[in-house]
Amino acid sequence: MNNFFPVLPQFRPLNEKEKQLFQDFYTIFSDKNAHLNLSAIRDEKGFWEKHVYDSLLGAPILAQKSPKNVIDMGSGGGFPAIPLSIIFPHIQFTPIDSVQKKGKAIQEFAEKLGLKNVHVQCGRAEDLGREKKFRGQYDMILARAFAKFSPLLEMTLPFLKMGGILLAYRGPENDKNDDLLIDYFGGFCIQKHKNNLPSGEVREIWEIQKVEPTAPQFPRKVGIPKQEPIEV
Repeated sequence: MNNFFPVLPQFRPLNEKEKQLFQDFYTIFSDKNAHLNLSAIRDEKGFWEKHVYDSLLGAPILAQKSPKNVIDMGSGGGFPAIPLSIIFPHIQFTPIDSVQKKGKAIQEFAEKLGLKNVHVQCGRAEDLGREKKFRGQYDMILARAFAKFSPLLEMTLPFLKMGGILLAYRGPENDKNDDLLIDYFGGFCIQKHKNNLPSGEVREIWEIQKVEPTAPQFPRKVGIPKQEPIEV
């Protein structure tokens, strides 16, 4: 592991317990991925760099903001929720995925690693975002490889409390209307954190605060945000 992942990016060294948990996670993820195809990345270096290191680029922001409860929207194989839950055992993480087999795998990872702060919710963001027990209830949302920017905003901001933070993991390709979209759905971009993976690939995390209520018609029905994205 140390060949690929010597320290958390821009944060602090791993302690021995965390090192062991990450190594255990690699083992159980690789085994499960071979059967369920959770990720196309199957080599060890890719796991550490493109999954774990990339996920933990958000760690300094979580350390600064200290959220109590965090959604990982479209968690897939458990990224970034599982890596971050190892580092922040005091924060409650709710990975959300619409695919039952993925949700079950993520919960299994958490249980095998002894992570008491991970509780998976299976369902579609468009449905859950309209339910009272989810809408407006969260301090922070993580969105990594979830959707294009317009549907991402539509399907995440409704979950946030006022003042809550969306961390949108992005590549370097952005659109001139992105800030207008953020404003349309009730957000404001506080900062764009620019980082590089060890390979040199550029990553950005947009820190977006919810400053106004998201209009009650959002999110729209299942499939519509991606099929008919809002344009401004």
